[in-house]
Formats: sequence, C-alpha cells, structure tokens
Amino acid sequence: MFVTERVRLERRLARLVAAIEPDGMIWVAWPKKAARVPTDVTEDVVRELALAAGVVDVKVCAIDATWSGLKLVVRVADRRR
Repeated sequence: MFVTERVRLERRLARLVAAIEPDGMIWVAWPKKAARVPTDVTEDVVRELALAAGVVDVKVCAIDATWSGLKLVVRVADRRR
C-alpha cells in the first residue's frame, strides 16, 4: 500500500493485518524526504505502527526516486502451525 498520511496508514494497516495469512506479507510504501511530497509518514512511523499491529519489518527497499518501502510479516512466534 502507498501512503502519505499516518492516520490512513494506521486504519488500513489494522485491516490488512487482520486479513493476512500467517505466512503472508504486506508492503508499505511512503515518500522519501528528498521527494518533497507532503507526508507525516516515515520509516520509523511505519515500523512503530506495524509493531503495534503485531507485524514486524523484514526488508526495506527503495522503490524509485520518490518511494521507499518496508515488507511486513507476522512474527514467526505468532504464526499458527
């Protein structure tokens, strides 16, 4: 999901985490500071909201000159067996 607003990220992330398969993933992308896109989302914000929602980040990437992304997954200890 591509986001520029913390409030929207928080709402959407909660719904996605509730629907994710135990071995699934969610990619969250936000604008880089250098892109000068108005946003209140940063890597730290994504990580903070992800941890609160019960998922952890396992990969970070530069999507392009404007967007960065974090791959989120369910903690191994929380996956059903």
